[in-house]
Amino acid sequence: MLNNMEKPSILVVDDEQINFVLLNAILGKLGYSVKYAENGYKAIEMARENDFKLIIMDIKMPIMNGVETSRQIKAIKPQTNIIASSAIKALDDEEYSLFCNFISKPINRAQLIELVEKYTK
Repeated sequence: MLNNMEKPSILVVDDEQINFVLLNAILGKLGYSVKYAENGYKAIEMARENDFKLIIMDIKMPIMNGVETSRQIKAIKPQTNIIASSAIKALDDEEYSLFCNFISKPINRAQLIELVEKYTK
């Protein structure tokens, strides 16, 4: 069991590093350890090697999009909570089923904190 000083690790997957910088600034202040993957392949590798309590996944990325990346992570670690993150809500029902929730960009700080706290308990 984690005490208040040991908050779980979160992986942010986004091809735009500035989005990671923003999320890390918000979540780091709350004590979370936030890691970064700039593409789907790196995210899969990191998910395989680490036990992230939560992944925040950008949907629109070059090379491998967030939906396919999430499918592959779920195949390796089915219990992983993944929040989809995108400026557009262009997912079909099957794609939505991969995610525990959705947060739209630009990210609302209060909504982000609420979702992170909900899925890292």
